[in-house]
Amino acid sequence: MPQEGPDSQGLCWPKCIWFKCAKRALWIRGNTLWCNWSNENCIGSSCSYALCVRAKMLPQGRCGLVVKRVTTDKIKLEDFKLDVKIPGKLAQRIGDDKDLV
Repeated sequence: MPQEGPDSQGLCWPKCIWFKCAKRALWIRGNTLWCNWSNENCIGSSCSYALCVRAKMLPQGRCGLVVKRVTTDKIKLEDFKLDVKIPGKLAQRIGDDKDLV
C-alpha cells in the first residue's frame, strides 16, 4: 500500500512512505487511512499536523520531490567578449587567422 512520491495532482498524500502525522494518529483500517485524532478519514496534506519526513512538503501541500526548480542565468555568455590578438604563426596553426574567442 505505501508508495513513494505524490499523487496524480502533485500533492503529498498519506499513502506516501515519507508522509507522517505529527500527532501519531494515522492508522490503517483495511484500505482506508484513519485519523484517530479527528475520528474520520485522513485528509492528507491539508491537515495542520501533516509532515514530510524528508522535509519536502511545500506550501499548499505540494510535493517537493517532483517539483523542479526554474532558474535563469542573469549573466549571459554574450556579455563576455574577449579580444585576443594572436601572432600570425600561432593563428595559422590553430587554423583561424581572425580573432579567437
